[in-house]
Amino acid sequence: MKVKSRLTLRVTAVAIAMFASSQALAAKFDGTLYYTNFTGGQNVWKVGFHYDDGTQTATLDAPNNIASTNGADGIIFAPNGNLLIGGQNSGNVYELNPSSGAVVNTQQTGTASFHLALNPNLNTVYTSTFGGTLKNLSLPIGSGVTTTNISGDENGLTQVAFGTGGTVFYVQGNPNGFGNVGTIDLSTGATSRLYSSVESAHGIIYDPFTDLITLFGAGKTGTINAGDGSGLLQSANDFACDFDQGAVDGKGHALIAGCNSITFLDYSLSNDITNPDFVKVFTGFNGIDDVAPLVGTGSQCGIDGCPVPEPSSLALMGLALVGTGIFRLRQMRS
Repeated sequence: MKVKSRLTLRVTAVAIAMFASSQALAAKFDGTLYYTNFTGGQNVWKVGFHYDDGTQTATLDAPNNIASTNGADGIIFAPNGNLLIGGQNSGNVYELNPSSGAVVNTQQTGTASFHLALNPNLNTVYTSTFGGTLKNLSLPIGSGVTTTNISGDENGLTQVAFGTGGTVFYVQGNPNGFGNVGTIDLSTGATSRLYSSVESAHGIIYDPFTDLITLFGAGKTGTINAGDGSGLLQSANDFACDFDQGAVDGKGHALIAGCNSITFLDYSLSNDITNPDFVKVFTGFNGIDDVAPLVGTGSQCGIDGCPVPEPSSLALMGLALVGTGIFRLRQMRS
């Protein structure tokens, strides 16, 4: 009887340890950030990142060069897992293998190509020069491009982003901030401006964690409603001297490129990227330009995100094991 009780106690102890371990693991986030440099040469890179939000400890690995293309600005993942690179003034969008760095396809756009955006149907990539027409690249890359002229409140735009309920947003403005923000009908190119000269408006994405459209520019972040664009909110203070584009992980963290730095923000508790819980700036990224999405369309894991263990499932498993151990202990004692 004593042997069985001791064994059951050991099982219970292991279950409790597993439960505690699962809680700790749930607070740690790791990933790889892909980014470009506008300075030429070795201009497509990746760097591993790590964050423990229990201790608010953020670290980066040593950067690794992937490729050198003739110009590099916007960067996203195609649905086939390859990287797409906006070739700046080369007028090209490049598709390259992220492992080998080899360029596998090229699409000439007829104009400079900067920021990139992939539509939710995963069949079209949108790019533009600053304040220019919208170029619609069919996938796979190299299968053609069409042009959408911009009308309405704007004569051109910088980038588009897909919100909720079919709403598509745009930013119009030169680097890196104080752009106009509004909505666009992609079938006609008609724009409806919502805000003018928004300090945080240059990069634009959708954040599934907050369910908001998020803006990056001039060292600030901003958010608007992802359905109708209402409720503009901007950070009160500058996080760095310049922001170009940012990536969010869908768990309340962001990594933002700009000013030769990567700025890490944790807003998992505040639920507000303009008022983060923790900020860390990593310097030494000279010439950094854009970063690839970490979640959703245009990310390495696609629209459904990377598969990860659910913290709630791990916690429930631990609780079940604890309960089983306690139940058996009571049986042995009765």
